[in-house]
Amino acid sequence: MKRYLTNSKGYSLPELLVTMAVLGVTLAIAVPDYSKWVLKRQINAESQELYMDLMLARLSAIKNNNDVIITFNAGNNQYRIHDDSDSDGVEDGGETIKVRTLIPQVQFGFFGSSVADMEGNSVSSAVFLTGGGSVVTFNSKGQASDGGSFYLIPKGDVGESNGRLRAVSVVEATGSVDRWKYSLSQSPPWS
Repeated sequence: MKRYLTNSKGYSLPELLVTMAVLGVTLAIAVPDYSKWVLKRQINAESQELYMDLMLARLSAIKNNNDVIITFNAGNNQYRIHDDSDSDGVEDGGETIKVRTLIPQVQFGFFGSSVADMEGNSVSSAVFLTGGGSVVTFNSKGQASDGGSFYLIPKGDVGESNGRLRAVSVVEATGSVDRWKYSLSQSPPWS
């Protein structure tokens, strides 16, 4: 038994404590960066999802030769896509309807009372359509009923910064859809 105890290999308590301290310091440094990375991934994913939904709505309108209506509800952080197969503007039974709510960490909005859009115009609403309102309709030619932009921001950035602000825009005449990233260090800030 004495031979077993003297030959046993392992770690002493001071060695374990030093290892735990080093691990704790490493985690304390890494966790905030990881949280920022996760938030950046979430805002990028939400803007990509909105972009894809608008592109699919446009393509569906062209393919099915009918209107597709997207209604935004910025207060509830959601939008509704209605494939209006008879192009009457009314949700009838049998028509495809998709309701999408943003994840809890992201909302429609931006920091401050206004932000400049991609052309440098002042925007005062998170869902900003040139004709006002909150509805975009793609027709059978792929054109949009209205042009404008939809701004997404992480909830943690509200009241602090537009550093992670994202936008998705629609051009009225062509119906083209684009994704934008806001950068505080660029002029103009959208790329």
